[in-house]
Amino acid sequence: MAKVESTFDNTPLDPSKDKGDSPSLMQGQIAYLYKNKTLGIWSNIILAIILMAFFWLHFPKQHLLLLIWLGLIITLSLVRYFVGKSFKPERQYTQLELTSWANRHVFFTSLLSTIWGLSGLVFFPNDLPHMALLILILFSVLLASIPTLAASRIAYYFQILVTLAPTTILLFMSRESGHQLLALAVIVMALTLVFVSGYIYHLLFELQNAQIALQALADTDQLTGIANRRHFDRKFKVEWRRAMREQTPISLVLVDVDFFKKYNDTYGHQAGDRCLQQIAMALDSISHRPADLASRYGGEEFAVLLPVTSQENAAMLAERLRKKVESLKIEHSSSKLGIVTISVGVSCCQPVWDFTGNTPDEEQKVTFPAMLLTAADNALYVAKEAGRNQVSEQGCGDQKIANVLQKQAEENLPIG
Repeated sequence: MAKVESTFDNTPLDPSKDKGDSPSLMQGQIAYLYKNKTLGIWSNIILAIILMAFFWLHFPKQHLLLLIWLGLIITLSLVRYFVGKSFKPERQYTQLELTSWANRHVFFTSLLSTIWGLSGLVFFPNDLPHMALLILILFSVLLASIPTLAASRIAYYFQILVTLAPTTILLFMSRESGHQLLALAVIVMALTLVFVSGYIYHLLFELQNAQIALQALADTDQLTGIANRRHFDRKFKVEWRRAMREQTPISLVLVDVDFFKKYNDTYGHQAGDRCLQQIAMALDSISHRPADLASRYGGEEFAVLLPVTSQENAAMLAERLRKKVESLKIEHSSSKLGIVTISVGVSCCQPVWDFTGNTPDEEQKVTFPAMLLTAADNALYVAKEAGRNQVSEQGCGDQKIANVLQKQAEENLPIG
């Protein structure tokens, strides 16, 4: 059967075209495939029952085949229904998971189309009224399968072929009067369906491009041109789930521009905006991998999400960033060094969860996304309090430093 991976280059669901680097758009399209589950199951079952009812008397010696064929249609329709029912639109899926969901829909729909095509091969009627009924039902099945275009245009063309080809070939081979003419009519209608489905596909493709543009706009910080906090929050959830599933580390780098308020007061907000833009460019230039995400976290704060990255490697990247910003030599008279610098906090988590459902004990550590954020924020606090223009690290879930910092802040004591 046609697979989505082999046709994504020609389909609206091509993840490589998702400029927002987020599966949310793709998820909406997969949800569209499954939201009309009831209509899909009943359309196939009702059409199959109608065909069987009219063919029951016409093929008295093939009642067993008719029952087996009907059973296959009903079984596959139910399987596709329950597979689709397990899709949860509210859950955040990765692109790999969404591709798998699209493959399932294409597989079961193509398999159903193949069985419908076999009906013309096994139950080929000689009289024109029954043949016209068969062709009408086959085209009705194809019309009900049009949502497949949202997953794969090639898969839908494949369904047209396997549904109509057996009946059309037998019509051409038949010596009955009018069958060749009916075969030509089937070909004309099939080509019409191909052209119409192609037009629908292009409409979907244009709509997707518009959605991608809107999503990219919504996910981009308009000042700096990198990802905004909204995009970061969504990407963080997806990558955390991936790290938990694949048991890989995930690191976070938080960046704060030193004495930025004083910079704004001294040089003005326009100069402050240019400063943030230069730092954002430096930030974006050091995160090379597709999964890495540099974003503006808020105000003069930035964040870099680093999936499958150890704390040691994240700290090395953070130090390169600190030096790169320092090398920009942006004048800052209110800073000790006379130039703009940054303070950086680094942390890394290895997401773990107790899949047995038992309450975890001290040896069975459970980590949460907030622990990574908190640890990176604590490390950033240490870097700032220790004199700024430096990188500080904190282990995920290590609350000892946080408690010391909180106590010193309450007592207004200097660190160290």
